[in-house]
Amino acid sequence: MQPINRTRIPKPRIVGLVVLVGLWVMFAVWQRAEHVHQCRLIHATLSSQGDALSTAVSNSIQSHRWFSPFVRQQLPSTLETLARSTNVLAIAVVANGNVEQSYVAGDERLIAYELPVGEHVVENTLQRVREFQMQNDPPMPGGLSVAMERRGTESFRSVVVLDRTETMSQFYLEARSRILIFVLGTLLLASIGAVWQFTVRLAQSEGKTRLLTAETRHLRELGQAAAGLAHETRNPLGLIRGWTQRLVDAGLPEPDQQEQAEAVIEECDRVTARINQFLAFARQSELQIEAIPMEDLVAELKTLLQSDLDAKDLDLETVGLEVQAIQADRDQLRQVLFNLLQNAIAFAPEHSKIRLSMRSSHSGTFRIEVADQGPGASEQIVDTLFEPYVTRRPGGTGLGLSIVRRIAGAHDWDVGYRPGDGDGSVFWIDGIRGASTVSNGNPMASVNR
Repeated sequence: MQPINRTRIPKPRIVGLVVLVGLWVMFAVWQRAEHVHQCRLIHATLSSQGDALSTAVSNSIQSHRWFSPFVRQQLPSTLETLARSTNVLAIAVVANGNVEQSYVAGDERLIAYELPVGEHVVENTLQRVREFQMQNDPPMPGGLSVAMERRGTESFRSVVVLDRTETMSQFYLEARSRILIFVLGTLLLASIGAVWQFTVRLAQSEGKTRLLTAETRHLRELGQAAAGLAHETRNPLGLIRGWTQRLVDAGLPEPDQQEQAEAVIEECDRVTARINQFLAFARQSELQIEAIPMEDLVAELKTLLQSDLDAKDLDLETVGLEVQAIQADRDQLRQVLFNLLQNAIAFAPEHSKIRLSMRSSHSGTFRIEVADQGPGASEQIVDTLFEPYVTRRPGGTGLGLSIVRRIAGAHDWDVGYRPGDGDGSVFWIDGIRGASTVSNGNPMASVNR
C-alpha cells in the first residue's frame, strides 16, 4: 500500500470547497443586491410623498387664473394643511425668485432655498425642489388696458422638506434582517459542507478500512505461512545435524572432512537459532499475567549473561528494582530484558557499565531503562531500530528489538530509544503497571492477544 500524503488535500475536497465558497459568494452578492433594492423601494416611498406634495402645491396655485390677492391670502392655509401630513417638516413657496415673497408652513430653519431643482438629502431630511409657472389671466374690470398690464407669466419654486428618521430606521431594520439572513445562510452552507465532508471522509475511511483489513489478512496469512515454513525447515535441519554429529563422533578419515563436518553442525545450529528467533517474533502467544518481583527476574538474567559480562569485564548495575512487583507475562518480560541486555552487552565497550533501572513515571506506572556506554545509534537508523531485520550489530539478525516491540505492544507498553546523557544508548519501556495497580482495577489471569 502506498503511503498517504497527509499534506495534500484530496481533489474532491478541493472541488467541494470551491463549490461551497462559490455558493457563499453568490449568496452574499444576492443578499447585497436585495438590500440595495429594498432600500431603494423604501426611499422611493418617501420620494413619492415629496413629489405628490410638491405637485399638490403647484396644482393649488395653477388652478387659479392669476396670482390674485385672494390666492396669496389662501396660500398659507393651504400650505399649513399640507404640512400636517406624515413626515412633512416644512413647505415653502417662493414667488418670482424673491425669498422675501415666500410663503412657509412648518420649520423654516430646515429649508435650503439655495438648492437646485430636484431631490436632495440634507442631514436627516429629504428636500424636494420644484419650479413651475402660471399664466396670469386677470379679469377685465378696470379696463382692457389694466388687464393687459397684469397679463404675463409668473414663476414659482416650491420646497417640500420631509423627515427621513423613519426611513433610516427602516434602512437599519432591513440591513439587520439581511445580515441575519446572511449569517443563517452561511451557517446552513457550512453545515451542508460539514455534512458533505463527513460523508466523503466516511467513504474514504471505509475504503481505507477495507484495504487495511485485506492487507492485514494477507500479512497474517503470510506470517502464518512463513512460520509454518520455518517450523518445517527445522525438521530436516535437525536430521542433517544429527547425522553430521554421528559422523563427527565416529571420526572422519581426513582432518579436512572432520573440520567441514563440524562447520556443518555449527551452521545448522546457527540457522536453527535464527529460525527460533523468527518463530518467537511471529508467534502470537497468550499472555499469562502475574505479579513478578523484578529483583528475582534480573538476578536470573544476570546469572545467564554472566559469561558474556565477564568476557568484556562489564558491570551490570541495577537501580530501583526493589520498589514493588509489576504485572506482566514472566516469560515474555524475561525475553524482553534478555534482548535489551544482550544488545547492551554487544555495544558496550570493555571495562564499562550497563545500568538497568526502574522508576515511577508521570502516569503512575513504571518505566524500565537499559543504558550502556557504547557509541549509540546513528541518526540514520534511529527511526528503524525496532523494525524487523534492521540491525547494527555484526552477526545480528535484526529481530531482537522487533521482538521487544511486539511483546511491549501485547502488554500495552510503550517502547523507545534515546541517546544517553553523555554517550551510549538508552532503551526504555514505559506504561508498566504495578501489581497493586492492576489488582485494584481490573485483574487479569490471562489475556489473549
